[in-house]
Amino acid sequence: MAGINESKKTDKNHILMPDGSIYKIQRDRFQKDRLKLGGETIMLSISCASCEEPLLVYQKDGLGPLKRCYVDRIAWQTGGEKDLTHDPLKCPTCKETVGTPMIYKKEDRPAVRMDNSKFHKSRYVVRDSATTS
Repeated sequence: MAGINESKKTDKNHILMPDGSIYKIQRDRFQKDRLKLGGETIMLSISCASCEEPLLVYQKDGLGPLKRCYVDRIAWQTGGEKDLTHDPLKCPTCKETVGTPMIYKKEDRPAVRMDNSKFHKSRYVVRDSATTS
């Protein structure tokens, strides 16, 4: 794994984040249960609907709408790590509340309940810094 971090190379299991860190795709029983029903694992870029500020990159497993973001699946957040188990997800630019903390009781997992009118989502695309300059 040290070679991956040093060279910043990515593969299907490791994704380069906007801050240059590497995120390893989570593979656990939650992912396996969702993929049995169909779909795939994708990385989503979540941004504020009001001002388009990027808020986070999220690993979504399976089909269906994005109702909640599990805290352990958040790969990157604007402004570094915030405690989303207690604090709401707010846009740092316009201060709009995009999501509220919750415990998803069915799986006993901390999550952020997303307000669908307050965010936009799209597939996260890794941009090579050499090509964007």
